[in-house]
Amino acid sequence: MGALCSCCCPQESLVTKEEVKSDTAPVYSWDKRATLDPADYCFDDLVGEVRCKEPGLINGQQFSIENCKDCTLLVLDHVASLTIDDCSNCNIVVGACRGSVFIRDSSNVKLAIACQQFRSRDCKKCDVFLHCNTQPIIESSVDMKFGCLQLHYDSLSDHIEKAGITLFNNEWSNIYDFSPVEHGSNFSLLDKDTTFNNYLKPEDIPENVKFCRKSSVFPFMVGDIHASGDCGLLVIFLGKHGSSGEVMSILREVETKRCSLRRSKIVTMNTDTVKRIFEASKQCDSMIKHAKEGKVIGLEIEGAVSELLHNLPKLPHTSSILLHLSNEDRSSFEISKFFNYVDMVMST
Repeated sequence: MGALCSCCCPQESLVTKEEVKSDTAPVYSWDKRATLDPADYCFDDLVGEVRCKEPGLINGQQFSIENCKDCTLLVLDHVASLTIDDCSNCNIVVGACRGSVFIRDSSNVKLAIACQQFRSRDCKKCDVFLHCNTQPIIESSVDMKFGCLQLHYDSLSDHIEKAGITLFNNEWSNIYDFSPVEHGSNFSLLDKDTTFNNYLKPEDIPENVKFCRKSSVFPFMVGDIHASGDCGLLVIFLGKHGSSGEVMSILREVETKRCSLRRSKIVTMNTDTVKRIFEASKQCDSMIKHAKEGKVIGLEIEGAVSELLHNLPKLPHTSSILLHLSNEDRSSFEISKFFNYVDMVMST
């Protein structure tokens, strides 16, 4: 009997272990991942078509546009990266790109996009409405034109956040040309009144997509297209609960006072840094006090700056200080030091 038991028991035990092993087999993350169809993440070989990817269809994946002609193409979503190759006579709108936008071997393309990085190579006669957190680069490209992106659709703010794009760091007009010409320039800036609507048929665009300043999620910056009049540096200290929406309301007030925003930057500054940069200002002590509240946004304002001095909106979560500088002092010490400091921080 003992021999029989010793023979049977291990077999029963082995069956039980197999059952347990089968029931508790591990499930890995890649087993749960949905299979992606590459055809859903591109516009390829299209001629004379209007196509639109609605919010949520791309959801942070890479996207490509290749060999399209005479098309209007919209991607109302956030993407990881975007490549545009061998396209001509196309209007292209992409909400937000977390990484790089690379447009190559294309001509007469009109592009509207917010991104972290932008680069073109072997392109000609392309108009780009851009919000770019780093310096845009062109290479072996001619007759390129750039404008400040103005765009709104219902989910855009969420897409900007998911793409990690900063609203107040926009280098759209600070173009670097890897292939400069001896006389003239390979790029220019579009007139500030030119919008993406100039290139579109109204019936090709969904009703909730807007390209005007009034609706835009992005601040409008004139860049190197200088306004006339005085200039100033509006320094905004965001408190713990300060928001970009409050800053945008300040900018709307700026525009009503015949002023323009030339450029803006957002950066974290401690009290020692604030003291070092703004020590020549009469309002330095007040700025040091507010510096403890959070991030700092610097807005270079041009135009009738004096009208802003007593008309800045009072908002609950932000503190604003305007340094008013005369037109003769356009390259003022405070403005130069602030923006040079931000550029140094961003380059490290």
